[in-house]
Amino acid sequence: MKKFAVLFAMMFSFYLAKSQTMVLAKNAGQYIGKVVTICDSVYSTKALDKLTLINLGGAYPKELITVVINKVDLAKFTSEPASMFLGNNVCITGTVTEFKGKTQIVVTDPKQITLK
Repeated sequence: MKKFAVLFAMMFSFYLAKSQTMVLAKNAGQYIGKVVTICDSVYSTKALDKLTLINLGGAYPKELITVVINKVDLAKFTSEPASMFLGNNVCITGTVTEFKGKTQIVVTDPKQITLK
């Protein structure tokens, strides 16, 4: 029974990952409240005391979307995300939200970010 539950969970996760809508970073604002996947280049990052910011599609303040990783979730990553992803092409999956007029995705699990 346990094997079945694990297999079901893996299949369901794979289905969810594959069923996400792929959108361009410049169009993220049209998907507020929706779960999407956005692939783009990381132009700048900033590690602060309480969170890490990863800017896609342009360097701050001209970023197209910001990936936010709260301090509580940083320990889940194998190394510091600000340096790990800077200069790379990545794909981010998550719910698009808005903060102070800017689009963002809050990442709580490293599996939400993949190198492209």
